Amino acid sequence: MLTVFAFVLLVRSKGYDFKFVDGYNTLNYSQLASMIPGGIWGFAGLAGALWSKRISKADSILVIFLNTLIMLTACAIVGITGLASTLGWEYAIVCLLPFVFLLIGRNWLDKIRQRLLPDSSQLPSTIILFKVLIIGIAVWMIASFCFTWLLYSSTGFGVVPFWAASGAYATGYLGGYITLLAPSGLGVSEGLVALMLGPSIGTEKVLAIAISFRIINTFVVWCNILVTVILTSRRPSK
Repeated sequence: MLTVFAFVLLVRSKGYDFKFVDGYNTLNYSQLASMIPGGIWGFAGLAGALWSKRISKADSILVIFLNTLIMLTACAIVGITGLASTLGWEYAIVCLLPFVFLLIGRNWLDKIRQRLLPDSSQLPSTIILFKVLIIGIAVWMIASFCFTWLLYSSTGFGVVPFWAASGAYATGYLGGYITLLAPSGLGVSEGLVALMLGPSIGTEKVLAIAISFRIINTFVVWCNILVTVILTSRRPSK
């Protein structure tokens, strides 16, 4: 729900009457498309869903780019911050640089936007961008905490520091997302998590927990997709 709220904020900042249920359905259909091997299909599905809501192609491209940049930045912040004790805090600061550049150079980037995409509307305000980042960080903290909770329920508390386990999950997801060939980062994310936490817990056990969490997450995604299918298949009454 937080992910949908952040996405709706970005679309509304472009001047569109975009409701929460529109964002919910749009993101669910893009999740369905992202399960096809090749990372481009998730973006294509998201763009198509936005176009069906009469959002211009230029604005759709900008919204998708900004949403991806901010959410990946939030994921990287949670992941690297959790692993800061081993990697160092400088990596967490580096993860913020793209977003900081977006904030500082907003006016300059908006001029480039006018030249390259003259049919598009202006970039979201710095306040909106900052709000979306905060929501994104909250999203990844919740997801990472849920994974750590499942991990502790199988191994016991204190085996791995809480922030290290949470950071490993977020970092693993980020690595899987960057891998374009694997649908939704399947296999890559779990392998990275096992690589980071295996020395402390055992590779096989961590891999089993990561796969279990993937199954739970996939079940939740499909439940949301089913809700979207039901909502969008209802015919309006005469």
